Amino acid sequence: MIRAQASDEGRPGAARPPAWPWWLALVLCLAGLAMSVVLEQIHFKIHTDPAFRSFCAIDRKVNCDIVERSSYAVFLGVPWASWGIFGYLLAAVLSLWGLASRQRRAVAGYGVYLGLVFVATSAVLGAISAFLVNAVCLLCLGTYAVNLLYLGCMLIAARPVRTALAEPFRALRARPSRSTLVIALLAVATVGLLKLHPSYWDEHALKSRTRPESPTLPTGIEPGGGHFIGAEKPALILIEFSDYECPYCRHAHMQLRALLNRYPNHLRLVHRQYPLDQSCNSSLTAPMHENACLAAAVAECAGRQGRFWQANDYLFAEARMLHSRANAEIARDLGLDLPLLEACLREMGPRAVAFDVDEGNRLGIQGTPTFLIEGKTYMGQLPPWVLDRLQAAAAGRDSGASP
Repeated sequence: MIRAQASDEGRPGAARPPAWPWWLALVLCLAGLAMSVVLEQIHFKIHTDPAFRSFCAIDRKVNCDIVERSSYAVFLGVPWASWGIFGYLLAAVLSLWGLASRQRRAVAGYGVYLGLVFVATSAVLGAISAFLVNAVCLLCLGTYAVNLLYLGCMLIAARPVRTALAEPFRALRARPSRSTLVIALLAVATVGLLKLHPSYWDEHALKSRTRPESPTLPTGIEPGGGHFIGAEKPALILIEFSDYECPYCRHAHMQLRALLNRYPNHLRLVHRQYPLDQSCNSSLTAPMHENACLAAAVAECAGRQGRFWQANDYLFAEARMLHSRANAEIARDLGLDLPLLEACLREMGPRAVAFDVDEGNRLGIQGTPTFLIEGKTYMGQLPPWVLDRLQAAAAGRDSGASP
């Protein structure tokens, strides 16, 4: 009886199954493909551009960036987003095949199996996101919905389902050469994806999370507060009030480091904490950088173990993801004693940050980065005369250039 139902579909005059489930499945595949492409772009950016923040990084719990930054975002050396692109392309081809075929129920059997794989994958990734990463990704949720609806379309197209599910095995026995060719092509495509996909996240992790080397320039703490690096007898002392989660501060950090490398015997750089984060800076009227206070406290605690400037470099690259990192991971990356770090983060670190924030508020700082040079504040960028002063000092000339 089952075989008679299967064979009736292709006979002349037999009622052909409706096409709408296949059209809807095709639309769903294109939607899933689009979301997977965006997720792949986010995954790439989040691992290669420390200043990047995606449109779906809404807060700590609803944050695509945290999910894509997680180690669970990669499977067998390939991001899940890329597996999604591969899967949705395959499903789209299957949908087009179903629209063109006179044996739609038979083709739907393949679609049901593919849909089951999609839904099972969604369940596993959803559980990982909820219970291990502790954040959800809106685009990922969108793909989960697509996967469930795709399976529904295939179940409708496959009715009676039992007959359709048996069709792939029947085709394997009836047309072994064709089935073997299709399986071989899928295997080649899968191996190609595994072998050819660049591991950009590993390369970035090696650069940004390898334990930073100790600085070769003199370092210490200024009498008025703040960690310094640079000349013992400087021609110019430059104090920066900065926020590790601020992209403009990161850019300024790179400029200042280049300037310090160029004039190591004439410039002293002093770092003061001014996180734009309401949890430790009461002068803010709206939320801005949710990780900034924690990052500043980590830096101060690292300083108590003699590794402030290593933490300084590390945090400008990693601060946005700090809440998704365990203290043990941070301590390992920076070469810190974990119990000392955790004890410091409970009291001494936040107290040191509060001291700098109070000083910044006393100076009337309105944003970051802000530079304090010879008693005057400059917001956003260094005044041109700073370079003139350093060049004159390096040339052995006495220059009092300043506004």
